[in-house]
Amino acid sequence: MKRRKLVFLFIISFFFIPSLTFSAVNNIKISGDVTSQAITRDMSLGLKGASSNIFTGEAKDSEDFLLLQTRLRFDADLTENVSAVVQLINERLWGEEDNTNTDIDLDLAYFTLKEMINPYLTLTIGRQPLRFGNAFIVGDPDTNRSVSSASGLYQVADDLSLRKSFDAIRANLDYDNFILDLIYAVVNESSTNVADDVSLYGVNAQYLPDETVLYELYFFAKDKDYDTYNSSLSGPTTLQDEENKVYCLGTHIKKDFSEKLTLNFEVAHQFGDYRDGSGLHAHRDAWATQLGLDYKLLNKAYSMVGFWYTFLSGDADEYSSSTGSAGSTYTAWDPMFEDQTGGELINLILPHTNSHTINLYFFTYLRKNLNMLIKYTHQRLVKNHFSERYAISEGPAYGNYYYLDGSSKHLGDEIDLKLTYDYSENTQFILDSGVFIPGGLLASENDNTGYMVRLSARVNF
Repeated sequence: MKRRKLVFLFIISFFFIPSLTFSAVNNIKISGDVTSQAITRDMSLGLKGASSNIFTGEAKDSEDFLLLQTRLRFDADLTENVSAVVQLINERLWGEEDNTNTDIDLDLAYFTLKEMINPYLTLTIGRQPLRFGNAFIVGDPDTNRSVSSASGLYQVADDLSLRKSFDAIRANLDYDNFILDLIYAVVNESSTNVADDVSLYGVNAQYLPDETVLYELYFFAKDKDYDTYNSSLSGPTTLQDEENKVYCLGTHIKKDFSEKLTLNFEVAHQFGDYRDGSGLHAHRDAWATQLGLDYKLLNKAYSMVGFWYTFLSGDADEYSSSTGSAGSTYTAWDPMFEDQTGGELINLILPHTNSHTINLYFFTYLRKNLNMLIKYTHQRLVKNHFSERYAISEGPAYGNYYYLDGSSKHLGDEIDLKLTYDYSENTQFILDSGVFIPGGLLASENDNTGYMVRLSARVNF
């Protein structure tokens, strides 16, 4: 892994860095946004004051807090073909004054070189957003359920974090109706002797024969050196034994059948190696499909209705991997770096895997500066959960566990309502609310309704 990184950086330096010249800054633009939110939500589902064999302490009951998110961005044009972007971010709870909450962190820091070698090539190097298609595979380095511990929202409001950037190199070839992206990103770099690096690399090709259709073909790979420790040895097992690889090959099609109807269809296959840290080694064979239909009513309220279905394969041994054997097949979908939310509350319970998800929504403008979004989410497991209890291992519900009824696959249903009021051109007030109704999968100990209410005020400048 280290050797590949050094070779890649040497090639970049040899071919591209000599072409840079010092120049005066022609233009600097300063922008940013400030968002404040008041939040109350309860995902205990009735479980209070309990502990488990996996986590110790009380289950999280209802939470009430306020948070502030601030971003300050600088865009600099050095020459016609050279530009740079730096963005600072702070995310914190009101009343929290420790180093994590008051730190100003680097959210974006990259430079862009246009017309490198040929007129069609653009090179972007540094901390930058990477988002392809509907962010089904690549969009958030932590997935949208979690965030880096450097954020003041860690294990409190991870899913609401604005931190989405990758430390990456991106080469973009733009031939108008054909666009090719090559990327390499370091998601996690170990500072110890234990190899637990995570990297992302791949290619995304877009073809746009006309304005009504988009075809995408992609290959992405997540290479994780799993931190497996063999107690019979004096240290970690060999790097070859530790590697946990996910290769993802897929295609995405977006088609406007008319001014009213738009189709989104995506299908992807994962292969590679799976290791769970207990010595199990299996071969990956996972599938995912997403189908979306959006219909514009073309009325004065700009109304729209939609139907989206998402399938993510599961695995019979997913939650009891000790029953697996060397050379077996692991069919659970790996979320990789997705940035999608079916339902806000459901998203906090179940990772982006082993599920059938149906979304129905209705969007309309109630008046010129006030719009409304109503969304319904239904989710079921693909493969039954074999444990009597399910522990939440990341995100705001970290530490909670729920009792399960293995005879059912129905996780639950969620209804969300969002109202957005445009106070001015650069100021918005947003009300998000939702209720989660547990399905048969959650046992009687956890059959209480979950809820959330968020009131946000946002200013852009």
